[in-house]
Amino acid sequence: MPKNQILRKILIIRDGCFLNVESEGRKNNMISKIFNVQKPYVLIPLITLISLILMIAGLIFFNYNTISEVYWYIFPVIIGFIFTFAIYYNTGERQVLTYAGTILLFYSFLIFIGTMPGFYMAKLLPQSINSFEQTLLSVREGQNTILGMASVIFLNNIRIDVISFIPLIGPFVLSMSMVDTASLLWGLSFTEMYGGYHLWFLGPVSVVLAPDTFTELSSYIIAMIGGLYLFKAANAIPQMRNRYIIKSMEYLAGSIIMLYGSAVLESFLIIRYGL
Repeated sequence: MPKNQILRKILIIRDGCFLNVESEGRKNNMISKIFNVQKPYVLIPLITLISLILMIAGLIFFNYNTISEVYWYIFPVIIGFIFTFAIYYNTGERQVLTYAGTILLFYSFLIFIGTMPGFYMAKLLPQSINSFEQTLLSVREGQNTILGMASVIFLNNIRIDVISFIPLIGPFVLSMSMVDTASLLWGLSFTEMYGGYHLWFLGPVSVVLAPDTFTELSSYIIAMIGGLYLFKAANAIPQMRNRYIIKSMEYLAGSIIMLYGSAVLESFLIIRYGL
């Protein structure tokens, strides 16, 4: 075969491989933009749209009690999968961006994403909302001291904090817990709205503005980032493994300390100011 033909085939193969790599790179870059908690300006509208579609689809099943009761669990499960993928699709060292993106996403759950499943719950699952309200009242009325109430709140929240630390499982459970909490808050508010209470929206608003909300969410996110380091340790070279394990333990310890401080702050605001 002449040299020029061989050279031409080599160039064709090379250019084909280059185009394939470039195409794959563009594809990965697009996925990274959509499913990346470090870039929540795309992820938040996506989750909002999915929640709206799920709510509309769920309303169709109003007359089918068996389906409607099970259907509720689809909300947190789907969002949990999306959030976990968005966390672990990009496992770089930019943990500050992971923290910032996650807390922005969680506040979005509380502010407006939770309204969709909350409306659904108020319509179909009033018993869940009543149980949630009784739990809140029992915590508030069962303790008269700041440290006593803080202990109850801390012991209730520490489970989520520790689970958040578990690689892969943690983000999934944490996201589901956030969706559940946000939807219950809005479900309770919608129930009050149906009952004629004109300040029905104050519940979610007060939670969003409360300083202990920020510290509690931050503790969960810090624990989750510790889990990311633990995940890195499992896949790291031996020289880096110990460094990642130590970092993960530091993040977990810091999250637990912050969580207890958050419980004390929440108890103080409840007992002293009735918030």
